[in-house]
Amino acid sequence: MLLDARPEPITIDPERAALLVIDMQNDFGTKRGMFDCAGIDISQIQKAAAPTARGIAAARRAGMKVIYLKMGFRPDLSDAGPKDSPNWIKTPSHAPRGGVPSTGRNTKSNLNP
Repeated sequence: MLLDARPEPITIDPERAALLVIDMQNDFGTKRGMFDCAGIDISQIQKAAAPTARGIAAARRAGMKVIYLKMGFRPDLSDAGPKDSPNWIKTPSHAPRGGVPSTGRNTKSNLNP
């Protein structure tokens, strides 16, 4: 598989490589997600979704593994950081809540595994 990269193309062996899809989650790139509710500009993340989807499709066509890495917390939120961390931004439906499931860490729908 030849990847049109800069400064020069790269040859990748699909049997020995994997595509990593990192943090393409609702909280980071959708309206009413954690970043949007915190006032963080999500336009660049949204612009990355279409090229990421094309990369995923190309990797799958080539038989390459696609690995998704997502940020999430334990049900008791013991790993969500101190109370003044960005993870605790209070929003109507996206602030961390003890053991309450959220769709925020779900993969953006157009990039699902």
